[in-house]
Amino acid sequence: MRIVGGTWKGRHIKVPRKGIRPTKSIVRGAIFDVIGDKIADAEVLDIYAGSGALGLEAISRGAKSCTFVEKLPRILYHNIKTFSPRQSIVVLSSDFRPALKKLKDQKFDVIFADPPYGKRYTYKTLMLIEYYNLLRNGGIIVLEHATGDELEATDSLAPFKSKKYGDTQLSFLRHRKH
Repeated sequence: MRIVGGTWKGRHIKVPRKGIRPTKSIVRGAIFDVIGDKIADAEVLDIYAGSGALGLEAISRGAKSCTFVEKLPRILYHNIKTFSPRQSIVVLSSDFRPALKKLKDQKFDVIFADPPYGKRYTYKTLMLIEYYNLLRNGGIIVLEHATGDELEATDSLAPFKSKKYGDTQLSFLRHRKH
């Protein structure tokens, strides 16, 4: 797998042989086509980071910092070491629930969330992002989930765009206007 755009375009990302479902290049390209103007100097949160492909792609495209949340970060650490980014990088090696609690009231411009399919973490993740007040006003959440999974909006987060790629659906959310 390779970085799709930015200063590291074409560089390889190591992915584990099993255990995670890395975001395909075409899907990452589509994500950044939608949120491209939000990435420059953004503070990014990558939940369920896996190999770190989404966060590293954001750094490659000009993000100021990235906080990765990954329960089993061995491959993620390898990729970060290989890329040696100058930007601020934080890795929380933990389940998403305590990690998001630890980040309480930190603000992010872009939040990537790619929970494991079939575990019903999609809504829980959105609720915790909302509860811990992690999304900056004007920020965007990019949620990757199984096609056909109904996306439940929360009190303050609402989808504004959706794209499907085979069994993968991308939902883009932002704060509701009150």
